[in-house]
Amino acid sequence: MATASQTKLMTAAEFLAANLGEGVFELVRGEVIEVPPPRPDHGIVCANASGILWDYGRRSGYGYALSNDSAVMTERDPDTVRGADVSFYSHARWPISQVTGGIIPVAPDLAVEVLSPSNRGVSILRKVTEYLEAGVLMVWVINPRRRQVTIYRHSEDDMVVRDSEFLENLPELPGFRCAVSDFFPPAPAQ
Repeated sequence: MATASQTKLMTAAEFLAANLGEGVFELVRGEVIEVPPPRPDHGIVCANASGILWDYGRRSGYGYALSNDSAVMTERDPDTVRGADVSFYSHARWPISQVTGGIIPVAPDLAVEVLSPSNRGVSILRKVTEYLEAGVLMVWVINPRRRQVTIYRHSEDDMVVRDSEFLENLPELPGFRCAVSDFFPPAPAQ
């Protein structure tokens, strides 16, 4: 009788220590998956979001931003480690003095995902749900094509903030205010 071989599932610690070679990877329920590399327009929006959040944290003293697909543990047994495009941690939740290599011990206050052409609606909503269930307080999904930000929270309805509006009055980021248009390169001339 033949038996199917089963792939050995990887833990988050093994994943973060592994040399996976070139590429961008996430760990999903113990299995390593390669994700398409971001395009330059995606990188611009990520850099802008990271800079805006870093500046807010520096000016307010409230926290700090991480970028470059920093690991966020969203599930255990089997482990899932997602690479948030940008995340923000308050000093109360995870002081910057405790930042080291390895698994981050807490979920971020904010996880930011920037949509790419390769993102599918179902997969991005699955990721949003994982973040919220892991304890992330708020998730922004930035849509460069529509020039808008959708805000997700665990206990509230989704909220869409458009290009001409401001992200403000967010209890998770006291005193934060930003024009949504600041995330995007200038709109092409008509």
